[in-house]
Amino acid sequence: MTEKPNPANNEENSETPKDTESTEDTDSQELQFGLSDGELQKELHSYAAALRQEFELSQSKTATAENETQNVEKYTRDFFKKNLAHAAAQIVWLSSNSTSDSIRLKASQFIVKEALAGAQADGDPISELLRSLQTPTQPAST
Repeated sequence: MTEKPNPANNEENSETPKDTESTEDTDSQELQFGLSDGELQKELHSYAAALRQEFELSQSKTATAENETQNVEKYTRDFFKKNLAHAAAQIVWLSSNSTSDSIRLKASQFIVKEALAGAQADGDPISELLRSLQTPTQPAST
């Protein structure tokens, strides 16, 4: 009988890997604890980038808050302008229909004051008429 070669006995097919590293290579490596200098620099740059990003974000929030404040003032003034006619109508209504004499008087005084201020600014002849009525006239002598 012929013997077949056993592959397990063959050195070329052995399952144990050969150690390719020599003991000299492991002895030349130094032991390192923690991060290397290059890794520390990378970490430092990542922290610096995060800090810059946080600063820019806080600056943009500050600018946005200032812008929102200006927008609130603008929207409030626009709201008042849109409702000016209604407010004026309420004052006029109060000047004639209020059950309180003091409210009617104050509303009427406000209307007259605003009308006179507008008339003086426009150079309205009504203001000249009112001024002439305020000055005493001398009776005509015959």
